[in-house]
Amino acid sequence: MDNKPRVLHLIQSLSNGGCENMLLRTLPLVNLFDHEIITLKSEGILASSFRIEGIKVTNLNSIFDLLPTVNKIHPSLVITYLFHADFWGRILLGNLTNCRIIPFLRTTYNYPRYLPIRIFERLTSFFVKNYLANSESVKKFYVTKLGVKADKITVIPNGIDLKKYRKSNIIRSRYRNHFHITNTDKVIVCVANLLPNKGHKYLLQAFDEVYKKHPGVWLFLVGDGEMHTTLEKQIANYPSRSRVLFMGDRIDVSSILSASDIFVLPTLFEGMSNAIMEAMASSIPVITTDIPENRELIVNNYNGYLVRSQDALILKQQLLYLISNIDIAKKAGSMGKALMSSKYNIHLLSNKLTFYLLSCI
Repeated sequence: MDNKPRVLHLIQSLSNGGCENMLLRTLPLVNLFDHEIITLKSEGILASSFRIEGIKVTNLNSIFDLLPTVNKIHPSLVITYLFHADFWGRILLGNLTNCRIIPFLRTTYNYPRYLPIRIFERLTSFFVKNYLANSESVKKFYVTKLGVKADKITVIPNGIDLKKYRKSNIIRSRYRNHFHITNTDKVIVCVANLLPNKGHKYLLQAFDEVYKKHPGVWLFLVGDGEMHTTLEKQIANYPSRSRVLFMGDRIDVSSILSASDIFVLPTLFEGMSNAIMEAMASSIPVITTDIPENRELIVNNYNGYLVRSQDALILKQQLLYLISNIDIAKKAGSMGKALMSSKYNIHLLSNKLTFYLLSCI
């Protein structure tokens, strides 16, 4: 009989997002526990991948099924991810079960449309005994902006499976040939859901100006979301429109990164970006915004490049610089890979999560 402590993970859906992929690569390594996942809205595209790893996934037909389902599972701990799970875990399970509820803070929600979420946190943080956070910046935001006590929050960063993100010349050639991209062309890639806070519109503006000076450039946009139609309309009259590929949600991100030369994420806020970490692990030079969350990973002009948020002109200039300075770009990529190897190895951080969970039981 399996006597492992049972940990329940509560999340809205197992879609192809950063938080969900973090769980997929981490939970199988945290194997002193029996993990189960409840999805509140839909199973999501990654549910089958979790089941392959031996992790049970249950999707609720109704929120009214949450309490009886949790009582049946009888977990030692419940970890909640993102707002909807935080809400129901904190308000319902925290009050009507004996389960210990641990919200895993994944982002700052530092954007006007997310004000209700920040208000919720201020009003309900007293329900929570312990939090996890994926970066020091996220912890600092919750402490200084939302009034959470610092000693409640333990930081365990995202980890990267370095073997998965080794660059492959064979894959690079295959993917570039598929899209009719020559060896001398430059591929700029952005991996992010198409949401307003990811800043795609500034990247598209910058890319169009770069294209006018370097016609041999391409832009891969990996991810999907509510801004898809808006962004397609934005580039309808751009000279560069034929070089912008909306690639949708993908399960072959590591291969796309192998085919790419520069990674860009013009995000307005983050937690700890899995996409940036994956690019760094792939030895690709990174350009991203100069916000506290990204400064945990990027030392400007050393292992990547930080630019002012919502500024297409500065972004264009940085892209032109890297396209014209290949050796400098490669060195930044190598330094990024070194950081991922030394500090963010998935096995090291999975061990840290294991010890933390054991301390909570």
